[in-house]
Amino acid sequence: MIYRKESGIWLLIVFAVSLVSFINMDARLVEGPVLTGSFQGELVFGERTIDGDRLSGFATDRFGQVIYASYRIRSIEEQRRLLQLGPAMTLQVEGEYAEPKQPAHPYAFDMAGYLKRHNASGMLEIKTLEAAVSGTGLRARLARQRSDLIEHIESSFPESLAAEAQALLLGDRSGMDTEQARIQRTLGITHLFAISGLHVGIVTGMVYFVLLRLRVRKGTATVLLLMLLPLYAVLAGAAPSVMRACAMVAFVLAAKLFGLHVSALQALSASFILFLWVDPGLLQDIGFQLSYGASFAIIASLKLMEGASFLKSGLIVTAVSQLCLYPLLLFHFYEISLSAFLVNAVYVPMFTLVILPANFILLAATFLPLGIDALLFMIYEPFRSWIGGVTMSLADLPHQVWTPGRPTAAWIVFMAASVLLFFVQAEKRFRFRLLFILLVPALLLTAKPYLDPGLHVSFIDVGQGDSTLIELPYRQAVYLIDTGGVLRFEGEAFQESGRPFEVGRQTVVPYLKGRGISDVDLLILSHPDADHAEGADEVFEELDVEHLHITPGSETAALMAELSASAKEVGVETPKSGARWLAGNTRFHYLSPEDEVYEGNDDSLVLLMDHQGQRFLFTGDLENEGESGVIERYGQQLAGITVLKVGHHGSKTSSSQFFLEALRPEMSIVSAGADNRYGHPSPEVTERFRALGLPLLSTAEKGTIRMTVESGKVYVESSRK
Repeated sequence: MIYRKESGIWLLIVFAVSLVSFINMDARLVEGPVLTGSFQGELVFGERTIDGDRLSGFATDRFGQVIYASYRIRSIEEQRRLLQLGPAMTLQVEGEYAEPKQPAHPYAFDMAGYLKRHNASGMLEIKTLEAAVSGTGLRARLARQRSDLIEHIESSFPESLAAEAQALLLGDRSGMDTEQARIQRTLGITHLFAISGLHVGIVTGMVYFVLLRLRVRKGTATVLLLMLLPLYAVLAGAAPSVMRACAMVAFVLAAKLFGLHVSALQALSASFILFLWVDPGLLQDIGFQLSYGASFAIIASLKLMEGASFLKSGLIVTAVSQLCLYPLLLFHFYEISLSAFLVNAVYVPMFTLVILPANFILLAATFLPLGIDALLFMIYEPFRSWIGGVTMSLADLPHQVWTPGRPTAAWIVFMAASVLLFFVQAEKRFRFRLLFILLVPALLLTAKPYLDPGLHVSFIDVGQGDSTLIELPYRQAVYLIDTGGVLRFEGEAFQESGRPFEVGRQTVVPYLKGRGISDVDLLILSHPDADHAEGADEVFEELDVEHLHITPGSETAALMAELSASAKEVGVETPKSGARWLAGNTRFHYLSPEDEVYEGNDDSLVLLMDHQGQRFLFTGDLENEGESGVIERYGQQLAGITVLKVGHHGSKTSSSQFFLEALRPEMSIVSAGADNRYGHPSPEVTERFRALGLPLLSTAEKGTIRMTVESGKVYVESSRK
């Protein structure tokens, strides 16, 4: 029987199927969004999302093509009608296919890749919604049941417990805020809030126990579980970890019915083969990679746990899963929690034995009479609140996260090989000196930026805003000039998104972390406009900032007042024209403002950087009058400058003829959003640059633009060609 074969054969089969799936992936997946033009017809949503006035989700058309569709809801009445239809629905629509927005930089969300992973043929903007009805069929009923349970938890659980219960019981993390997500990432416990094999095992055990107590025969109970497991997988959100766990249990139960023995490795590899055969695109899914990677690693390392105590086994499981996955974790998230090894040794047993079972019991109690749930909540909520306080205190401890940035493919292979070699040797006999096998690639990756002689200047594509990163040679210092931001306009209450876009957290911070940066030596906010400084509080929350420079007189601006809470532990300075310093061989000099009264754009902090004779001028939102003042004071020093960061996003009130003729920059960068409402950069300004023969690059077209100064030369690359 194949089930009696050595596990090595299974591993060989798994590797072969993975390789074939990878080779054939392009042939079985849609190559990017191919649909263009207009659309009119029916769309069937398996499950949609409504966030504020935006409905979105994957749907299928009458040809069976998968389409990512979105619709701007017109009124609160229409929003209510759509919510009443449930998560699964069929819409009669008219719309236009759109090209997915290109990522701001290599570490930002890639919509085209997201569509490809879901085998979507296009991206549709719905213009007219002609009719809408609830979905039909088993999948639609399960989606409605899941939605009803999420709402039931929202209404019946205390507010402090509801979001966690929704995540633990139904795989819905939408209620968790950014602070909770930060704490979980810092401590490396995010996986505890995603439904996995632990949840499936508890549910299966509970149902099996109840069926036996109801005097159902074991064989019949097994058949019922085989029928219920796929339903539970859908009810719990059908994430890869859920599907993997349910499939493993199903394989074991099915084999048991026929009197066969299936090991954990055989069940895992069989489910792996099945899912990849059905959808090879899963190989690109982060959840799929991490779920199967951790499971394979733990099963393959069972020999290390032979004879170990419960506590020691827990430590080994945590260490094995963290060490085996760290190349993947770095590739996707650019950082790893160093405290995860110890924290998980405590939190995994606590969630397994207390928190997860308690949530199942509490959910069941909410359906019982006599106020039993209120009594249980009275006991559990203070306990969970205390655990939450301890967790927050642990997360606030410094230096818990290692952020070396995204490794290249060669580095991933190097790290994976070191992990494999370590476990092969450790299985024979563990010795502490074997840890050097793991530490060598980690230390080399950490040291890499400190061996880099180049100075890097990145004009980050933050849309309609400004953000520039300066990395000095050998990582002597990291400076960030402005943080981008979103100009928000007031609308009706129903239009407000539960998770609004945060450019600091979702664009600026990922770029820095992708570059291996977790500490910012100096944050410079050129002036307190939202498109330059709104993302600053998110930068403070996600990164360690040492010093802050703001333009004199801007301390009382509303945006700066809001920022003061985040920046209270940072050294704040208000430099004026003439302030200067030297960092290594790089000179910095503020050229503006002249006084301490902030009156607008012309009081932006203007910074000149000189490195190996290459001069960069960062102008904030400087306008014509401010430009004239700078030229009057420093015109000779600025003539023939290397790079100009164009003021005010290329507005017609900036980049005057007089200013450009005085500077004659070799290269100019304008930071502006694609198709922005202001028409930046202004046609008048671009014509001025063209007439003077001055090269001009825009982040709207090129994405993030990175310049490297090395050996007195400047090299330019961009995230879009």
